[in-house]
Amino acid sequence: MKWFYIIALMVTLGLASAPFWLLKAEDTSRFEGKIVQYNIYPSKVNSIDAVTCGDTTSAAIQGNFYEGLYTYHYLKRPMEVIPDLADGMPEISADGLMYTVKIKKDVKYFRNPCFGKESDRRYKNRTVTADDFVLAFKRVGDYHINTRLSLAFVQDKLLGMEEYHRKTRNYAPGDFSRYEKEDLPGVVAVDEHTIQFKLAKPFPQLLYVLAMQCYAPIPREVISYHLATKDDGKGGRIPIPIKERSSTEIRTPEAVVGTGAFMLTEWVRGSKIVVERHPEYREVRYPSEGAPGDREMGLLEDAGKRLPFVDAKHMTCVTEPNPQWMLFLTKQRDYALIPPQVFQTVISPSHELLDAWGKQGISLRKDPYPAIYWIAFNMEDKIVGASKSLRQGLYLSFDVEEYIKTVWNGRGKRGLNIIPSTFKGHKEAGRGPYAHVDIETAKKKIAQAKEELAAAGVIGPGEDIPTITLDLGGRDELVRRIAQFIKGEFRKVGVRVKIELNDWPTLLGKINNKRFQTCTLGWHADYPDAENFLQNFYSPNIDLNTNYVSYINKEFDRLFEESSKHPNVKDRVPIYAQMAQMISEDVPVILLAEPVTYVLLRPWTHNFKYHPIAYGLGRYTRIDLDARVKAGGRK
Repeated sequence: MKWFYIIALMVTLGLASAPFWLLKAEDTSRFEGKIVQYNIYPSKVNSIDAVTCGDTTSAAIQGNFYEGLYTYHYLKRPMEVIPDLADGMPEISADGLMYTVKIKKDVKYFRNPCFGKESDRRYKNRTVTADDFVLAFKRVGDYHINTRLSLAFVQDKLLGMEEYHRKTRNYAPGDFSRYEKEDLPGVVAVDEHTIQFKLAKPFPQLLYVLAMQCYAPIPREVISYHLATKDDGKGGRIPIPIKERSSTEIRTPEAVVGTGAFMLTEWVRGSKIVVERHPEYREVRYPSEGAPGDREMGLLEDAGKRLPFVDAKHMTCVTEPNPQWMLFLTKQRDYALIPPQVFQTVISPSHELLDAWGKQGISLRKDPYPAIYWIAFNMEDKIVGASKSLRQGLYLSFDVEEYIKTVWNGRGKRGLNIIPSTFKGHKEAGRGPYAHVDIETAKKKIAQAKEELAAAGVIGPGEDIPTITLDLGGRDELVRRIAQFIKGEFRKVGVRVKIELNDWPTLLGKINNKRFQTCTLGWHADYPDAENFLQNFYSPNIDLNTNYVSYINKEFDRLFEESSKHPNVKDRVPIYAQMAQMISEDVPVILLAEPVTYVLLRPWTHNFKYHPIAYGLGRYTRIDLDARVKAGGRK
C-alpha cells in the first residue's frame, strides 16, 4: 500500500527543512524532566487520518497514535502476526469466508472534548467497541473520502463493500448520516466486543490486512464533534450546515483520537511533530523472546517491562541530507541513516562500521528492506505504453549494478523480479529475461520499437523515438544525480529523456491523474506475501490507483484471482511465480533495487530493531537520558 519516492529510504530514516541553527535554538523547556526521543521525518506528512494513509512518511507518524486489531511481534523473524487491539487470534470458518475477532476490553481512546467533560472538568474518554471498527471500515468505503489505497485491499473482498461505496456517492459529502443509514454486511458488530468480517470470496491475506493501522477504530463522536459542529464563540458547539461542512477527513491534531502509546500534541505542517505518552495506555509489555542473536545484542534486557519507555517523541521535518546528518553528528538525534556523500567515511569497503565510529559507542544495524524501487511506465501512454520492445530495450540498456554502486553506495541488490527476494515466490519466479545489460540486443529492441510505433501511426517511418519525460519526487542533489544517471543509461540506445523534478505531493498528483509518462517510484510491503506486490498490476486496481501504471493482462488477472482460492501459501507460490514472470516479460516497470537499511545508533539508544513491515513500534525503544546528557546530547 505504501508508495515512496525513490530516494526516501536510502537517504533518511526519518526527517526536516529548517536551518540547523534554528533547530538548535528551539525552546524545548516543556520537556524538562521527561525522556524525549529526537528524530526527523523526510517529507511533508500527507495525512493524519488513518483511512487516507498511503505513503511511508504518513504511516510512520500515524503509527504513534493509531493501532489495528493485529500487529507484528517486534523481535521475531520470520515475521509473526500477534494481537494488538484484538483479544486473541481470529476464529476462521471452514470455508475461509468468515473471521470472528474478539476485542480487548481495556483499550481506551485519548481523552478528547468529543466525549464531553468529567465532573473535575477533564475531558472524558471511553473504551473501544466493535462499532468503532464498523465505522472505520465504512469510512474506508466512503465515496467522499480519498481512500484508494486502504480500499484497494478490501473493496472486492469484504461482502457488500463495493455496493456500500456506490451508495455513499448519493449523499452530500457533509451528510454523515450515511454511516447509520447504510449497512456494510462484510463488517458486523456481533456484540460490544466481538466483530465479524464476512468475505465475498477467499482472501487468505486478510489477517495481514487487519494488522494495518489504516483500519484503526474511530469513535463516532469524532465525526459528530470535530467534523459536523463548530465553536459557537461562547464555549459551546453548534451544528455546521451539511452544505458548509468543509471536510470529510481528519485534518487537525485535535481530531486525532487514537488508542496508541502516544498522543499527537503538536503538528506544525512542514516543520515539526510532537507526540506525548498516552497516560491511560493499556498494559503492554516488552517481549520476552525474540530471534536468534537478539539476546546477545542486548535486545532482551528489558523483557517484561511495561511500554512505552519514553515520555515524548520530537520529530523535525528535515528534507535535505546534510542537515539530517549534522543533527546526528551534534548528538541532537538518537539514530540516523547515512547520506551517500559521507558513506565511505563511515562504512568500510567490506560494508562494516569503521573503527573510529565504533570507538564513540556508535553501533550499526543492517537489515533488508522488503521494497523494490523501479522506473514505472504509464501503459496508457501512446509511446512507452504502446511498445513493449521499447520498454524491453530500455531495461536491457540500464546497468542496475552500477546504479546501486554509484548512487546508493552499494546499499541494495538488484531486483530480479517483482517479488522481493525475502518473500516466497521470488526464487521460483527467477531472474527476468531483461534484468541484465545487453546493449546490442537493446539497440535491436529500440529498432523494433520504431517499427511498432510507425505501424501504429505514432511516429513517421524512420523517425526517432520521441523524447521521453521522466518525473521524479524531489529536487535535491541526490535526485538530480539519479535523474542524470537514468538519462545517461537511456542515451546508450539513442533515447532522449526530459527530466521533471517535483515535490512528493505533486508527483503523487501526477500519478493519481495519469499525467506522467515515466516516473521513479517504489513499493514497500504492507504484509509479507507476494500478493502485496502483484496486486499493483491487477487490472481492477487501476481505478484505485494501486495499479497506477494501468497494466492490463487478462491471464495475469485470472491467475491473481486463482491464487486467492488457496489458503496455504505453498499452493500459491507457483501461481505467484507465473504472474511475476509475466511482469518480467511485459516490463511495465524497470526493476532497480531492493534496498538494505544501514542505521547508526547512539550508545544511549536501546532496543532498536528495524521491523520490515510494521509501524508504531517506537514504543519499544528506550533512551538512557543520563547517558545522553553526560555524552553532550540533548536533555
